[in-house]
Order: sequence, then structure tokens, then C-alpha cells
Amino acid sequence: VVPNSTETLEVAMGKARDQGIVVISHEAPGAENVDYDIEAFQNAAYGEHFMDALAGYMGEEGGYAIIVGSVQAQTHMEWADAAVAYQKEKYPDMYLVADYVESNEDHDTAYTKTQELLKTYPDLKGIIGCSVIDPAGAALAVEEAGKIEQVAIVGTSVSDVVGAYLESGAVRMFSSWDTAQTSYAMCEAAKIVAEGGEVKTGDDLGAEGYNSVVVDGKVIYGSAWLDFTVDNYEEDPYRS
Repeated sequence: VVPNSTETLEVAMGKARDQGIVVISHEAPGAENVDYDIEAFQNAAYGEHFMDALAGYMGEEGGYAIIVGSVQAQTHMEWADAAVAYQKEKYPDMYLVADYVESNEDHDTAYTKTQELLKTYPDLKGIIGCSVIDPAGAALAVEEAGKIEQVAIVGTSVSDVVGAYLESGAVRMFSSWDTAQTSYAMCEAAKIVAEGGEVKTGDDLGAEGYNSVVVDGKVIYGSAWLDFTVDNYEEDPYRS
């Protein structure tokens, strides 16, 4: 299961485990009623990675905003919080202009919220988008405002959603992970649990990026993020 709201599903996942069903989650590192949660990477590292990229495009100074799918989306919040904490430590001349913006994982909402940001903060220089549609919605607003050169956008997405914006320059970089590989790793972990075993640090779950996992309690971490720019986005495994 990949929950939009971990708390909402805790009861259902608990009932499943009570019935002897193996429960493996993804993007829910705080989940309690699971056998394991599998993450493509350590969330703090992913958020810091976005901040390093954004800082490079912004010249390490100026204001930026962060769009999350929802403040209930645990991984989005962990990425965002880590990015901001890292920025304060490493890039003191940058600053977050406003509280996290919620898109509800809706393109039009990301678009209109970015329009509001551009109007309220005319000197805005960067945006991190956490859900797949956030960079695209933000990019459309930036394009229409004629601020492609001024505002750098990075975030999580796939090439079919942001390819045109990479070509225009409105999106500078996006990152993702191959959920086919994650799904395989989840199934392998479920198999191990079903057979009475446990996953240990250093284990190979048979999927790219999960060949030597790190286990912290119930959370299994891979090293599986992928970065794409205009130069290589056609290599995105989700490209149709």
C-alpha cells in the first residue's frame, strides 16, 4: 500500500495484520501497523538533494517556495522539512518565502497557487515541487508570467508530465524513482516475511537501487532516486 494519509489507513492495516496478512507500505516511513515500509531513499537525503540543485540554479541566494501534495503526505513533508533545515545550515543567503503550499496533487491548484506566489513575492527565484504534478503546474504559471529565466523549478515528476517544460527551460530538473523496481522490492520483502524471515541491512531485494538496503526498525531504505534534465529525460523509465 502507498497511502496518501498514513494515519487514515493505520486501522485498516492493523486489521489486515491481525488476519495474518503481510503488510508492506511505501512512502509511509512512520507507519506503525506494517511489517515493513520500503523507501527508495532516505527522505532527508532526497530533500537535501533538491535544495543543492535549487541552490545551484538560484546562485545560492534569494527566496524560494515549496509545494507539497498535502501536509498530510508524510514523505512530502519530510522532504520539505529536510530541504529547509539544510538550506538554513548550508545556504544562509536563501530563504523560504511562505509556509508550504498545498496542491492537493492537482495540476490546476499548483498552477493557481504559483500564480499567487509570483504576485505576492515578485522576487521569487525558486520552487521545489514535491508531488508529480507540482513542477508542471508551477511551470505553466512561470511561463505565462514570462519568468522562466528568473524562477528555477525542481521537484519530483515524470517526463510525460514535465517534458515540455524541460524543453522550455521552465523546469530545470526533476527526480523520480522507478516504482516498478520499488514494487519488486516490496514483493521480495513480503515473500521474506511470509516465509518467516526478516530483512536485514545489506540484503539484496533483487531490484535496481535495492541491492544493499539499510534497515532502520521497520523502514527499509534503498538508494534509488534518478535525476533528469533536458539532456537525458528521454531515458525516464516512465516515458510513454
